[in-house]
Amino acid sequence: MINPPHPRVSHRPRHRRHQRGAASLAVSLLLLMAMLLSAAYAHRALLSEQRASADQQRATQAFEAAEAGIAWAIAQLNGPRLVDERCEPLTDASGSSFRERYLSVDTDSGRHEPRRWTNGAQDIALQPGCVRSGQAWSCACPSNGWPDLPAATGGDLAPQPAFSVQFSAEPRPGLVRLSATGCSNGAGACRPGVAGRADAVVRLQVLIGLLPGLSVLPQAALTVRGTVDAAGALGVHNGDVASGALTVRTGGSLIGTALRLSTAPGGAAEASAATHDSALAALAPERLFASHFGLDRTRWARHPAAQAVDCTLPCGPAIAAAIHFAGSNRMVSITGDAAIDGPLTLGSAERPVILVVSGTAALRGDVTLHGVLYAGDIRWDGATGAPAGVHGAVVSESDYRGDGAPRLQRDAAVLRALQLHTGSFARVPGSWKDF
Repeated sequence: MINPPHPRVSHRPRHRRHQRGAASLAVSLLLLMAMLLSAAYAHRALLSEQRASADQQRATQAFEAAEAGIAWAIAQLNGPRLVDERCEPLTDASGSSFRERYLSVDTDSGRHEPRRWTNGAQDIALQPGCVRSGQAWSCACPSNGWPDLPAATGGDLAPQPAFSVQFSAEPRPGLVRLSATGCSNGAGACRPGVAGRADAVVRLQVLIGLLPGLSVLPQAALTVRGTVDAAGALGVHNGDVASGALTVRTGGSLIGTALRLSTAPGGAAEASAATHDSALAALAPERLFASHFGLDRTRWARHPAAQAVDCTLPCGPAIAAAIHFAGSNRMVSITGDAAIDGPLTLGSAERPVILVVSGTAALRGDVTLHGVLYAGDIRWDGATGAPAGVHGAVVSESDYRGDGAPRLQRDAAVLRALQLHTGSFARVPGSWKDF
C-alpha cells in the first residue's frame, strides 16, 4: 500500500509581518511627536503674542487714562462751580471750587502753588483722582488726605482704568505743571495711600498756562471813551499811587456840578481826572475791549467759566443766581442791554466778578458790585450813595450818564484778584512729556 505524499509545510517565521507593523508604528509615533512639537512651538508663539497683545492693551489703557486725567483736571480748573469731596457740584455756597481747592496764588509774584496736606512728617500735594466704574468715572476731590476713591464695580469684566493728578509750581507766574498718572486698573499709583499694584502705569506731564479773564487792570476808577454826564453826586475815588491815582479818564468831557473826586494823599482831586484823551477817543470799541481783556468779546465769552445770562427781563436776580454757586472764577457775559435794579450786591471782596454787557447797563437804585463793570454804555439812576457803587473799576465804550450818587472806588486788591483767579488754563505747546 502506497502512502500519499505529505503536504509540504512552510517553516518561515510568522513574526516578520508583526515586525513590519512595529516599524510603521514607530514611524507614526515619530511623526506624531514631530507634529506635537510643532503644535507646542506654535502654541507657545501664540501665547507670547497674546501676552504681548494683552500687555499692549493694558499699557494703552493706562496711557489713555493719563491723558483723560490731564483733560479732566484742566476742565475742572476752568469750571466756576463749587464742588464737594466727590467732585460733584454743590447745592450750597459753602464750599470751594476745584481751582481754589488745589491751587493757591501768591498775590505779589502771581505764582500758583499746589495746596498741600501733612501726612505725619511729610508734606504732600493734594491729589484728586478718578476710577472708571461701569460707563462713568467715579472721582474723589479731597481737601485733606489721600483721595478716597470708590471701589470699581461691574461684573462684565470690562476694563476699569484709573488716574490721579498732581500739581506743582513753576518759577514763571501763571504757569503750573500738571502731572497725571494713569493705571490699567484702580490700584497702585492711581490709588495713592492704598497698597496694591497696577498691571500698567503711565505718567504724563504738561505745562498749563493761565489766560486771565482780566488781562490789563484799568488805570482809572472810571474809564469812558465818550463823555461823563453826572447829574447827581457821583463819587469817584482812587488812592492807589501805583496806578497813577487817576479817578476819571474820558475821551470827551466830564460834566457834573456835584462830583466827588478823591485821589492819593497829597494829590489834587481836580488834577486826578484826565479828560479829552484823544488816544482813548480814537480807540475803536473792540480795541478798547481787547486792551483790557486780551481777547475780542466773542472769544472772551468762550472762556469755560464765562456764564451767559439772559437779560430780556430785569436781570439782577439772574446774575446773582449765576454767580451764587461759583468760586473765584466769576465771569458773566450779557448780550444786549441789562437792567439791574437794587438793592442788590454782586460779588464780594474775596470773590469779585467780571460783568461784561455788550449793550447798555442800566443800573437803578442801590446796586453794589465788587469787580469790574464793562459795558457798551452805562446809565446809573436813583442811587442814594453808600453802599451803592463799584469796588474795582468801571469801563464804558461810549458814555456814562445818570442822576444817581454811587461811589466808584478803584480797588487794586479786587482787580488783582480778578487778574489772578479768573480765566482759563490751557496747555502750553511743546511742554508734553511722558518721562
